[in-house]
Amino acid sequence: MYFETDAIVLRSNKSINNDIFLTIFTKKAGKMEVVSNGAKSSKSPLSACSKPFVFGRFILNTKSKMMKVSSCDIYDSHFRIADDLNSLAFGNYFIELCNLTIYPNIADTEHFKLIVEIIHLLSLQSIDYNLLRAAYLIKLAKITGHKPHFDNTCIHCGDSTDKYHFSIHSGGMICSKCIEGTDHIKLNQQFVSIMSYLMEKDVRVIVKTKIHPNYTIKIIEIFEKFLMVHQGIAKIKSKDFLDIL
Repeated sequence: MYFETDAIVLRSNKSINNDIFLTIFTKKAGKMEVVSNGAKSSKSPLSACSKPFVFGRFILNTKSKMMKVSSCDIYDSHFRIADDLNSLAFGNYFIELCNLTIYPNIADTEHFKLIVEIIHLLSLQSIDYNLLRAAYLIKLAKITGHKPHFDNTCIHCGDSTDKYHFSIHSGGMICSKCIEGTDHIKLNQQFVSIMSYLMEKDVRVIVKTKIHPNYTIKIIEIFEKFLMVHQGIAKIKSKDFLDIL
């Protein structure tokens, strides 16, 4: 039997023979581990589709325990990403974080659509990469069901507050009465307004928005920590390389 679905390649691992093991994010069935037989050889028809960032229509042979790539119609190889060190570093970050936040055999069409859009925008190489990173983190917090609360209501007691103290672990604002003994980040009203705006806007709109780099970096810092706490992520390996660029 065969299974046909749109998918994007998140990881590729070569074996001791000519096969390449792939982690793909499929539109129909979420994350899947598959093998691309003979793809290590440049002469193989599967060689071009067995690389990270490739987006295409995959046909999988389901007869064996490990599904095999039968063929692939490539929509976009996103080859430009690997031609530039900066875009490659950000690309590796995006697909690693995607891989860490999706589940095997569970369809997640909203996240699938988002990561396809993120990788496409990255491949254009004409945008602010950090702004794209902030956009992905913000949208990811919402998609994974951990959307933080930025209204003026205390997440602990429900009272109104005119102070902007955000708790990453609690996932919302906390008032002066509840602040003692909690981890919190002091924000201003403009910053909260920007985060709320970005939370609701489309990624293609966000990357065209003019935001001061100081705000962008702060958004990345907050939402990265937020996702790691609420998704149970111990480490994002690709982040180490991004931090030294």
